[in-house]
Amino acid sequence: MNGLLVLALLLQAGLLLGLLVERGTLPVTLEGEQIAEFERVTGITFGTLASTTEDAADADDSQAPPADATTDVKSAVSGETTANATETVTPDSEADNDGLTPEGEQVVIRKFDDHGILPSVWRARHTWWGGLLSWGYRRFPALHQNVSALLMLLGFFVFTWMLRVWCVSQLRNRCRALALDVTTQLRRQLHRQSMRLATEDVDRQGIADAITLFRVDVDRIREATFEYLYRNLRYPWEIACLILAAFSVEVLLATQWLLLSILGGYLILRSQSQARRMRDLAADRARHELNSLAESLQSARLVRGYNIDIQEQNLFQERLKRYLDAVQIQNRVEDDPLWLRLATSLAAAALASLLMFILGAKVLSGEVHPQGAAVFLAAFGTGLVDLRRCRVIPELRQEMAALSHKIWRYLDQLPGVSQAVGAKFLQPLSKTLHVIEASYRLNTGQVLLDKVDVKLAAGRIYALVSLDPLEARAFAYLLPRFIEPQSGRVLFDGEDIAWSTLESLRAESIFVSADDPFLPGTVLDNIRAGQTDITLSQATDAAKEARAHSFLSRLSQGYETELAGQESLLDAGQRLRLSLARALIRKPAVLIIEEPADVLDEDAKQLLDDTYSRICAERTVFFLPRRMATLRRADDILVFRQGRLEAMGPHALLVAESPLYRHWEYLHFNEFRHDDGAVR
Repeated sequence: MNGLLVLALLLQAGLLLGLLVERGTLPVTLEGEQIAEFERVTGITFGTLASTTEDAADADDSQAPPADATTDVKSAVSGETTANATETVTPDSEADNDGLTPEGEQVVIRKFDDHGILPSVWRARHTWWGGLLSWGYRRFPALHQNVSALLMLLGFFVFTWMLRVWCVSQLRNRCRALALDVTTQLRRQLHRQSMRLATEDVDRQGIADAITLFRVDVDRIREATFEYLYRNLRYPWEIACLILAAFSVEVLLATQWLLLSILGGYLILRSQSQARRMRDLAADRARHELNSLAESLQSARLVRGYNIDIQEQNLFQERLKRYLDAVQIQNRVEDDPLWLRLATSLAAAALASLLMFILGAKVLSGEVHPQGAAVFLAAFGTGLVDLRRCRVIPELRQEMAALSHKIWRYLDQLPGVSQAVGAKFLQPLSKTLHVIEASYRLNTGQVLLDKVDVKLAAGRIYALVSLDPLEARAFAYLLPRFIEPQSGRVLFDGEDIAWSTLESLRAESIFVSADDPFLPGTVLDNIRAGQTDITLSQATDAAKEARAHSFLSRLSQGYETELAGQESLLDAGQRLRLSLARALIRKPAVLIIEEPADVLDEDAKQLLDDTYSRICAERTVFFLPRRMATLRRADDILVFRQGRLEAMGPHALLVAESPLYRHWEYLHFNEFRHDDGAVR
């Protein structure tokens, strides 16, 4: 529709120019069947033959046309005539005394003044759009006079322009809606996939990658999809209609321009491609010479040691000269070479001159009218602009393909953890937790657990430490089945957790971290975590147990305070206690606590220690510790190195017997290794 409206605008512009140039004046010489054709096309009748011949007999001889009036329109109307004067021409050599040609055909000469778009209607009678124009001229009397025709054409032009603006706007909106629909589907799939894979994200890089895909890459796909759809749906059709408009003016002229333009464009693109290769070659040469210069710096010790300074200086000067020569060549071809720019400019100017000469010759010979030439130039110029906009379509497609491949590669990942068919409800841990020959490695190949085998008693406090924090976290992730061991098993009271329902397992094994984000909603919503049957009283009791009630009640709206997007509202210690309240309300048998990396003040430490004293009783607790007090609280500390369990025991024993543990403690708690000078 947009393409057709562009075509209509060009044709209307041609009619307006024709009206302004010709001012509704049309001299015609008609004979025989042309009279009927004129009446059929324009709706104007000449009357009967008798009336015209009678008027011709009374006409003054001085106003009679020359002998060649039937073939020369200009000489036929050389005398002064009125707007409605009709003459039947009867030259002695070509007509008899009855006003007919020797063949018996009637000859009519008439000059129309102030007849609106009549000249364009008559001239376009043999074109594909002439029938529509003829119908409009007969249908709308306002087109029969100059002023009213001008007003009507301007009105039609403005209406068509507004309709095209609406059409383009609708096209853009539809393309934006389609692009948004595509990216909405992608975001739904990314969200679903991230929920499946997030628990396995031991190094937390997967979540960062998913967020980048979700925020940045999907938005880039949306923009590229919109541009691809919009340009594909608009400009090819628009170009086709512009070509049709150009061919409507004069077929041979349009063919000549099109072929010559294709040839010129091919030559220009080929020259630009050659210039690009020259630039790349020059840049590679300059880079190679610079690398040679830089490599000479590595031999400084040998040069000085063997006293070959003079040889090295001479070699350096030679290499430096080659580098300068390469840079000079690069500078000359950084833009297009001068000769290439001159040649391209000369070729473009010659081509443009040739095209304009062809067009000008057509206008001067009368084959193309000036208004037709203007329409032709407008169609051709607009087509070139649209063609340039279409050139980026392949690049948009490549960008979409690259981004889509990146997203689908993430979506194609299979989660390592799934619920087994026939899984059964898991009872809370009460006796022993047994990890049997458990191994786990990342997709990068890094081994985090290597045949770890350990049996732990329930109801005790454990701390998990390792030189690489990922190893201790991987062991902790085994317990709620955030990750699945690639070999080995995890038993709760002798029951393999791989055969239990994920819901029952994760209700009894909860991972708590100070880095946990706020859930959407209020403080109460964050403690409930989707369980709407939890009352405010129960939430308050859990917050009190976690020593969080005091600061939560001091918030602006207490438990009704909105937390989403307000991470700075609570410090690290408060966020951890809020997360503990969320976990404690579910009364888990196994609690895994990852302490905050931030250094806490003394009040926060005391509150946290008091919280631990409350929640660790009659519960199996695993700490990923960041404080010395937590290590000393633990009944046993499990020390991992290169995926293996290297040592296990209380803090005092490990300090005395484990060099690895002493090294880990020195790295994390020695006051001389920390800028703040504080022992945690």
